[in-house]
Amino acid sequence: MHTQRAGKLNINEPKLLRELEKSSEFVFSDAYSEYLCGGPWKSCVLWAAGGDSGDGLVTNYDFSQHPSFTKYGNQLPYICELIESAFDLNYLTFVRLAVISDSVIIPHRDLLELSDVPVHARNAHRVHIPLITNDDCFFMEDNIVYQMKFAEVWFFDASRMHSAASFAQTKRVHLMLDFSKIHPGSSLTKFPVQGEDGIPHERAIRRPPLSAGERAALLELADMIDLENYREIFAILIKRHYRRDGGENFIWETFFKIVERSGNQELCEKAHELYRYFLIERVA
Repeated sequence: MHTQRAGKLNINEPKLLRELEKSSEFVFSDAYSEYLCGGPWKSCVLWAAGGDSGDGLVTNYDFSQHPSFTKYGNQLPYICELIESAFDLNYLTFVRLAVISDSVIIPHRDLLELSDVPVHARNAHRVHIPLITNDDCFFMEDNIVYQMKFAEVWFFDASRMHSAASFAQTKRVHLMLDFSKIHPGSSLTKFPVQGEDGIPHERAIRRPPLSAGERAALLELADMIDLENYREIFAILIKRHYRRDGGENFIWETFFKIVERSGNQELCEKAHELYRYFLIERVA
């Protein structure tokens, strides 16, 4: 399913904020934090196989058990009500509250590590619903930078190269729902899907092109990059791409150019290892 805005939920904000405040008492997992440059990516599992909150890694659950709300989900009745009223639970496999702040996510593809997950439980569709967000939060798919607004329901194509950024110190909180493959003629949502495939024109961010001078200055980072700071260099490239249009696959291509110019063979091997992990094959 292509990335698109499917609709918007009618959310009672005072009720929502009370439950999000309650969730601050929960134990959040830092699973998948290796995808970030900056602060951690924290998540709390609200729905999973066997109602097990688990460790947050989607592959580490007993999929022979029927999915249900976890001990955390059951303490958030209003958020559970939103989920039950808007989506077909027969296909729902995994729900998380995901929190980031002041951080950027390495461009990557999801769904690469699911070969050991039974087909009936394997994630085939993902939905994002922003519960707390601000104007300094962005997503990127391929070379399109865009924003999701509060309470909007987005189908999200996690199989394409994507990234996210929060340039604010305040928390960005999304409800993330994963669904298995649906039967022909069925729908994930209980509401009529609005809009067409693709990112709406009004949500896309128009960025000025990256100048030749800026590109040259970034390549000069080859003089200082090493195995201790390469993630900081990567973060610079990601942040720049959210503000300037460097072209298709700018981040990874520029990272490789910087690494190659450095002449550090060990770093070159590390860069290829990272590329394979985030975009080709997810191995330990």
